[in-house]
Amino acid sequence: MKKSIQRYGAPLLYGALFVCLVWVMAVRMPLYGYVRVALALLLALDFFVWRILRHRLASKGCKSRFFWTLVYFLPLALTGAFCLALVASPIQDWPAFLRTYWMGTLLVLLATHVCYGFVWSLSTLVLHVRERRKRGHGNVPATGPVGDTGSTIGNGAVERENIPHQTAGYAAFFLFLLLFYAMVISTFNLRVDRIDMRKENPDRPVPEGFRGYRILQFTDLHIGSFTSTRQVRSLVKQALQTRPDMIVFTGDMVNYTTSEMTPFLAELSHLQAPDGVYCVLGNHDYGNYASWPNRAAKYANVQKMLDYYNHLGWTTLNNAAVKIVRGGDTLLLAGVENWGKSGRFPKRGNLKKALEPSSLLETRESWRQAEPGPLLDRNPGKGTGKEKTAGKPAPGIYTILLSHDPSHFDSVVYLRYPKVDLTLAGHTHGMQVGLRVNGKDYSPARFVYEHYSGMYVMANGQALYVNTGCGFNGLPFRLGMRPNFSLFIL
Repeated sequence: MKKSIQRYGAPLLYGALFVCLVWVMAVRMPLYGYVRVALALLLALDFFVWRILRHRLASKGCKSRFFWTLVYFLPLALTGAFCLALVASPIQDWPAFLRTYWMGTLLVLLATHVCYGFVWSLSTLVLHVRERRKRGHGNVPATGPVGDTGSTIGNGAVERENIPHQTAGYAAFFLFLLLFYAMVISTFNLRVDRIDMRKENPDRPVPEGFRGYRILQFTDLHIGSFTSTRQVRSLVKQALQTRPDMIVFTGDMVNYTTSEMTPFLAELSHLQAPDGVYCVLGNHDYGNYASWPNRAAKYANVQKMLDYYNHLGWTTLNNAAVKIVRGGDTLLLAGVENWGKSGRFPKRGNLKKALEPSSLLETRESWRQAEPGPLLDRNPGKGTGKEKTAGKPAPGIYTILLSHDPSHFDSVVYLRYPKVDLTLAGHTHGMQVGLRVNGKDYSPARFVYEHYSGMYVMANGQALYVNTGCGFNGLPFRLGMRPNFSLFIL
């Protein structure tokens, strides 16, 4: 009986947890497929690592073997508890700390185990090949003299056996530190990107009346992932330090439900700009990631968010637009509801409606006068950029679109709506993993989205800017893809 438990206990335990994790997350968190796949894959690989470690523990003493077995199976215990907690209650009802960091802890521990097993196996294979080559060249004697020499050879063999273990241990510890940094430090290490539109896109010159105008974009706050008001207060403070004329938010305020905003309303109320704060809805803002008793409750959740935005003094551009007039020129700011190419995301954006005169919510004078500058020819048909020598320049219009998902630009905006000069989007997060080289981000997101981070200028002069977000979702880490604000200087 004891031998049967030793032989089949671990496979049955891993198998049961694997099935439970996949099933429970598929039911309770159906739209978090990438998280489900990542954790399930790590759990499956972890089983093979256990088979490797089990042989090493066989040579240990009983107490040592018992201790390291308990340490190793800690992630499995947390995985089981996670599954039970999901069965008992939807994740949106959990305390913020558990909701944010439980899955992240599982990721760190399982990834550390898998790293150890992979490096140990690779190091053992390399060592085995080297030993075979040495024996093939006759450099290593098959037998040695009895006595001190034999003892030396035996010690050397033991040392060689420890090399894979030590190498794997160092690699696993380094990965643990890296993931810990990504969760605790990098996640809140905000970066402010400053974009001079006159340099980035000279083919679509900004009207002179808006020279120096400052627009701050932030997106994908996922405020339910934050565990203290101090964290949100820091973001608001850094946003205000940029001294924007206008602030725009391009969707995904929450993870699951609007109630995540409630503890942070006092902090968000300080986020104001002279020419207003404007926002659109993202795919998470519709409550699709939460469980609801009926459709009426889900609809009420969205209405609650709109009420909160109204309370904060923010203007929601749900397929609507506003005009800002400054120095005789006009900035047309349009916004659409979420439009996602994937079937998993809502397709409610209606740009045609947003640009109709009947959808114009207001026209307001900018609080600040136009800065002095050369009078450029603002006729879009000419676009010469030469200074006028006489006469008053024609009024110019610069059109900016707020659309959460960049696939909306690729599928609808580009070419079909050439009057849209600049589209501001978010959504991708840059997959929260990447590498920044010379101001350009490289990320696995490029295999999912054609445009996933930064500025893209098309052949016809239209520009798309994808902000990778200032929050985090699913797994609480950002590795090489820091949270950021984007400050556009027109």
